[in-house]
Amino acid sequence: MNYTLEHATIRCRNLEESIQFYERMFQAQLLFRRNLPGGKTIVYLRLGDSMLELMDFGAAREAGDPREFYGIHHIGIKTSDLEAAYRDLKAKGAEFLVEPFSPVAGIRLAFLRDPNGAVLEIAERDPQVFDAASTRGSVEW
Repeated sequence: MNYTLEHATIRCRNLEESIQFYERMFQAQLLFRRNLPGGKTIVYLRLGDSMLELMDFGAAREAGDPREFYGIHHIGIKTSDLEAAYRDLKAKGAEFLVEPFSPVAGIRLAFLRDPNGAVLEIAERDPQVFDAASTRGSVEW
């Protein structure tokens, strides 16, 4: 049996604003909407080979910074050119929490926040760096 990550879900403060954010920033494509009883809506966006599920379930409590609590920390979005992605996202108004950096040669990362507070990691990884790490089974990054 094989498994692959199909989607991640974000509960939205403002569904339309969130859809526009992911379409504008990452060229996400709206796949479909599910209208549920009670005025609840779920939207599926195609993001590369994966999906992002955005939920409008009405008012909710504000979460703390996900980087300081147990549970999901961030959602990683892969790119082939982090510097170009960074410039493009910055020009579109993205507010970065962490500017681009390299924890090790062959890996470039940056972090930003979506309109709902979800932390997004933009990552460019040299496959050889990961192959070497998996061969060793441990790294000292």
